[in-house]
Amino acid sequence: MSSESLRILVISYFFPPFNRVGGRRWAKHCKYFEKENIKFNVLAGDFTGSSPWDEDIKSYRERISRIELVKPKTPYFKKKLPDNILQKIIWKASLIFWQFKKKMLKGNYNDTSLGNKNSFYNQAKSIIARENINTVILSCGPFTYSSILPILKSNFPHLKYVLDYRDYWEDGFIGLTNKQISNEIKNQLEVVNSVDLILSPNLEMQKHYAETFDKPSYLLPHCIDQDNLKNLPKKTPTKGIQLIYGGAFYDQIGENIALIKKFIDQFNRFQKTTADFYVSVKGYEKELAHPSLNRFDFIESSLYFEKVIQADYVILILPPNRVNAMSSKFFELIALRKPILYFGKEGMVSEFIVRNKLGFHITLNNLEEQIKEIIDNLNTARIPDPSYDISTHTFEYHTKFLIKKLESL
Repeated sequence: MSSESLRILVISYFFPPFNRVGGRRWAKHCKYFEKENIKFNVLAGDFTGSSPWDEDIKSYRERISRIELVKPKTPYFKKKLPDNILQKIIWKASLIFWQFKKKMLKGNYNDTSLGNKNSFYNQAKSIIARENINTVILSCGPFTYSSILPILKSNFPHLKYVLDYRDYWEDGFIGLTNKQISNEIKNQLEVVNSVDLILSPNLEMQKHYAETFDKPSYLLPHCIDQDNLKNLPKKTPTKGIQLIYGGAFYDQIGENIALIKKFIDQFNRFQKTTADFYVSVKGYEKELAHPSLNRFDFIESSLYFEKVIQADYVILILPPNRVNAMSSKFFELIALRKPILYFGKEGMVSEFIVRNKLGFHITLNNLEEQIKEIIDNLNTARIPDPSYDISTHTFEYHTKFLIKKLESL
């Protein structure tokens, strides 16, 4: 199959204008599909609002079909806290009923795509027939709606099917009964057996899917779009050392935050240091209580980039289960040429940072040693290595290789 004959349907539950990284991933790849003259259509959930990636989809907006999503009903106890005795009784009854009901449900009742399988299937079938599609790429999570793939394959067996796994399906098993987990494992196996290729964003996941399911598995890493890094301001001189963190707060990072506070306490002996945290969700308020730490709401990417440029160092925090995951934000920090202070356990991320001289891996055992090196780096500026080539981490670069892989199926 040549690139001229590729006709792709990208199915992504989240897609701009909804502000989710999974949607961004495919909004960007589609942007570069278009630059490479690849014919494609997009099928996604219908979310209102705007996102930082609206401009990326502007030129192909007419090729995006939207599903009017069925949203699961929210139990009363999740809607609000009770204000009086009657509401407390209703709230408690709602909680007890839900704890009983959820055990009777089939599969992962927390999956946001529940109830939307038929809508996605019917729309996908229509687009495939109308646009003469020959390659289907479905991105997940969420995972439940991916069960349309075995059905599509039974109706269109000549098509090539590609599954983009950004997260492990198993991550959603927490709290499920054994019967529900068995149902999810069964669904996953049916989906995987129906596809010709699995895409994964890091080497750990790629290896896992290749070995677990004996399926062709391809590394499609998180990338940066150099268009987003143009016309950014230059750093202005400031007093003291400014650290910055932006993104989500994962579970099991309490130790990381405690280490950051130890680091700042010791660094303050040499030079006044402050750290600004721009986070998208609540949590760890008590852990972040510190005179040198400031917490702010999440801000748009372009504004965050500007703040990163004005900072001296960027903080990277990863929980134990993500020490091998290099996110799009990770590569953006590298592209902005800021030294990274990584607070987390050893893994592919720490190895990559140290080997390529892009930052420092700080642990309890090397805290004092790393502080000396970081202070020295304020004068030498040897880290990050200015010769490090970021072109191999771009959407433009990896979309071209993805096209070649799809052509070979």
